[in-house]
Amino acid sequence: MENVFAAFAVAPLGGALLVAVVGFLFALVVGSGDITGNVVGMAFIATAIVGYAAAIILGIPGFFLFRHLRWIRGAHWVLLCAAVGTVTGAVVPVAVMKTGGMEEEFWGTLGGFLAAGAVVGAASGLLFARTIAISPPGPDEVAATFD
Repeated sequence: MENVFAAFAVAPLGGALLVAVVGFLFALVVGSGDITGNVVGMAFIATAIVGYAAAIILGIPGFFLFRHLRWIRGAHWVLLCAAVGTVTGAVVPVAVMKTGGMEEEFWGTLGGFLAAGAVVGAASGLLFARTIAISPPGPDEVAATFD
């Protein structure tokens, strides 16, 4: 595999870009153009920071596990990043719940953050899968038909 460092460098930006585009479109629909730049910019930066932290804490061990299991296709990377995004999405509602806020709305909020985290993670995984170069197995690694 090649471009592993580049894939880890750009993958969190895919999810952050998705958040920024959705936030920008939402602001256009709602009509709050005066705060669009600040909110979208801060959402992009916050999502990128969380994405890089998640890539370091969960993504790198997951990468090594998947590589050890030989799950190295693009769909595997998208699923791994979606799982990391889902776990990351659960952090905010659980942290707010532990601090004593929003007991009644916890499950609905948790479900929304889990779904959003999965979508943002899948966007990052798609960019990761497109960036990483997977070389096909060499002739000594492929079993012959009539061995």
